[in-house]
Amino acid sequence: MAAKLAFPAWDPAPVARARVAALAGFAGYDSSPDGVLSRDLEGLLRAGDPRWGTPSKETVEALNAKDFRAFWEPILKTGPIEVSIFGDVKTEDAIAAVAKSFGAMKPRTAVSKVGAPVGFPAHNATPVMRAHTGPENQAAAVIAWPTGGGIDNIVEARRLDVLAQVFSDRLFERLRQAAGASYSPNVSSQWPVGMNTGGRMVAIGQVAPDKVSFFFQIARQIAAELVSTPIAPDELDRIKKPMGQYILRASTGNQFWLQQLGGATFDPRRIAATQRIASDLVATTPVELQATAAKYLRPEKDWTMAVVPAAAKKPAK
Repeated sequence: MAAKLAFPAWDPAPVARARVAALAGFAGYDSSPDGVLSRDLEGLLRAGDPRWGTPSKETVEALNAKDFRAFWEPILKTGPIEVSIFGDVKTEDAIAAVAKSFGAMKPRTAVSKVGAPVGFPAHNATPVMRAHTGPENQAAAVIAWPTGGGIDNIVEARRLDVLAQVFSDRLFERLRQAAGASYSPNVSSQWPVGMNTGGRMVAIGQVAPDKVSFFFQIARQIAAELVSTPIAPDELDRIKKPMGQYILRASTGNQFWLQQLGGATFDPRRIAATQRIASDLVATTPVELQATAAKYLRPEKDWTMAVVPAAAKKPAK
């Protein structure tokens, strides 16, 4: 890995393969709601920021090894390198291995540029509409709220994780009971630890085209209830116990610690934050969850999107 950074070969073959694979993917984007979401959602949720958008077909077609190298070569020469080693390795062996590899590299130039903050789209009264050419009985609905980011408020991030699970369970039950179908909505919270912006809570549902507006109605109803009424203790316990069990299982693997402690070399607060994962989860109370919902699930901040069959009419808001 150190050699690839110190002496990159800039082989054109991987660039050519990536270009072919990306071009092949364009044919499937419009064929299903999932395809449209995979192409458009991340860029839309970041207010059109091209860093997260899917490049156009023309941009991909223009990709070549020379331009690829011109873009990446100066970036790979700058900034610090963090090496994380997890597993059954003796400390002295790890230090020696890193010293002989990354430690033998030439000093690197400091990073001079700071990335632009991550945005969130403005509230919309009418959903952003996209169409797909797949089955006429399939559609997707998305509703999202902006949250936050950064290590300082990591406790709030964990409360949002719990809140998202509560939201997801309620949304599943309401859709199943009212719509009479086994829909499988998903609600998730993303909180970027390395940035102070860019967080969001997102609810996505694969529904029938005539149930898109109903999905938004139910989601907003649940959001309002989470703001107005504290969650019952027994419902909260049903949510927290599986989450705690998952953390116990995941924490036995090296990958868990690799993910949690990335960046800790430069920000030791991440080490302390990792040590509090279980306690933060257990300590979450109904009152705290209600306050978190009131802070973030604000109706004037939500953003919606729908993906419907090409021949379908636009749903009401």
